[in-house]
Amino acid sequence: MKISNFLETVTNQIQSKEAKDYVKLELSQHIKKSKQSWVQRGYSEIEAEEKAVKEMGSPLSLGKSLNKLHRPKIDWILVSLLSVTWLLSFLPILAVNLEQYLESSNFNISTMLQNKVITLIIGFILAIGIMFIDYRKLKRLGYLFYAAGAGLILVLSLFSNQVRNGELMISLGTFEVQVWMAIPLLLMAWASLFSSPSFKLWQGATLFVFSIFLFLYIPNLSMLFIYILLVGVLFLQSGFSRKEKYLVGGIVAVLAVGMITLFIAAYKNGSIAPYQISRLLGFMNPEKYAFDSGYLYVTLENVLRNAGMFGAENIKYIPEAHTILVLGNLIQTYGYAIGMVIFVFLSAFLARFWLISRSVKDPFGKLLIMGGVTLFATQFLYSVGMTFGLLPITSMPLPFMSYGLMPTVLNAFVVGVVLSVYRRKHFSKIKKDFQVS
Repeated sequence: MKISNFLETVTNQIQSKEAKDYVKLELSQHIKKSKQSWVQRGYSEIEAEEKAVKEMGSPLSLGKSLNKLHRPKIDWILVSLLSVTWLLSFLPILAVNLEQYLESSNFNISTMLQNKVITLIIGFILAIGIMFIDYRKLKRLGYLFYAAGAGLILVLSLFSNQVRNGELMISLGTFEVQVWMAIPLLLMAWASLFSSPSFKLWQGATLFVFSIFLFLYIPNLSMLFIYILLVGVLFLQSGFSRKEKYLVGGIVAVLAVGMITLFIAAYKNGSIAPYQISRLLGFMNPEKYAFDSGYLYVTLENVLRNAGMFGAENIKYIPEAHTILVLGNLIQTYGYAIGMVIFVFLSAFLARFWLISRSVKDPFGKLLIMGGVTLFATQFLYSVGMTFGLLPITSMPLPFMSYGLMPTVLNAFVVGVVLSVYRRKHFSKIKKDFQVS
């Protein structure tokens, strides 16, 4: 049997189109190497080809075996977690349907529920759409993704037409372009670049410094914090040597000490803006500044103290209760029982991400998942720490639970990337199935 006939018979048994192409390529390379070996032993081209094909065994049996192996796989555990969490994400909106909130704010519950449904539909389409994209085809587009992410930040800094809480953005009717939209592009970029053996440390340092420079024009400390952690984790997971990682770690430590020294000096010289000092003091000593910058910390502390297992009797008004302080309001309204349920489900995402990453052999795929873990964990853990007064309050959402486009779409992107890698993680093991029978 000729190689072409053998490959056609094998691939006819495989249902997945992308698996057909991959299997055909790998089998062809394997058979050609075997054929060359037989030629070197003195056999003719035709005889060597027949022996190489015969070594592979029955094409029907091999094809059926590979079809089972490469049948499209979906991580139903992750999909189930996503579905249940999205159902729970309606609770924060229902929690603001209280007399205190309706008197203190302009909440329109019907509109919020409608927007939430639309956001979840967008998130679902994004997650499933990314799952069906072969992430491996994006591996060589690192510089393109970097240019797109950096370009988006640059456009925001130059052409913004709206400012919210000091952050620049572009308003296009009901749609807003914000800096967080650059994070997925930069995740793809750094995962691609760090997985390339030819990528040098000086190149990474140059691109990182330039991107930080751009971020400083968009005063969103939350996104800057997430981005720095993202690049740091991917760098530590990359293939750079320990010597290079220690070198970068030492430089970062020196810079951190220098920044702290400059901050202390600026504080003593009165160079720091009064509102910045006020915010810091409000976090460090909320009781002393209970009627100023410490108000939110004191309010949250009282709310959590009075909340029982199934909710507090007297519901207090919490600013941003459906966004950045959503966890505190959920505990106040429904009790610590719901708070623990949400914590368990969000923790389950991280556990599942981690387990999948351990079974992935492809460096690019592994870095994509680790980047996703960083994005998700930073939001989740910071939001929890912020709620319980362990970290300063900032515009850090709780994944999927906080109201708005970013908490749903950004994390739907993360889930979609993990599902895409999971769907194709077995391809790296394909060569083991091409054993000579």
